[in-house]
Amino acid sequence: MTSSSTLRRAVVIPALLALSLAGASSALAAEPTTATATRSVVVAGTGTLAAHGSGVARIGGSYVLVGSMDGGSITIVGATAFTTIRVTGWASKSRLADGTLIFRGVHGTYFIAGRTIRTRIESTKMRFVATGHGRVLLRGRGEYWVNGHGPFPWSTLGVEPAF
Repeated sequence: MTSSSTLRRAVVIPALLALSLAGASSALAAEPTTATATRSVVVAGTGTLAAHGSGVARIGGSYVLVGSMDGGSITIVGATAFTTIRVTGWASKSRLADGTLIFRGVHGTYFIAGRTIRTRIESTKMRFVATGHGRVLLRGRGEYWVNGHGPFPWSTLGVEPAF
């Protein structure tokens, strides 16, 4: 059972961060790449990306990622001792032999910060803000904003490249 203060934090903190970061980093450059019939939406560069929707989000690079989700999984590859990972509301957590962390059944919030890491989020309802340098792939249904510009639609078509 989720308390109302936890639910409020799951919705309010990412929203406040998105508003504050979108205005503060509008001078940073990030380029959205339009989806084709065989590719998903890919955004690459330096700046802030805010997104919400249903599907798969893959984020790779050096970044701070804050968000919430209602069901689904989070996979983190390349975490080191200098990587910060906080995930609330998960049902199970696994660590693979190569150090990959997998959180399943996540109904809560997450904060992931690090260098040269990859995060994969799969959910029917996700909301996040990523700030830093890297590449983001969005596949499913939803909207995203790059450095305060948008909304742009996610792609529902596409072959997902290897993670």
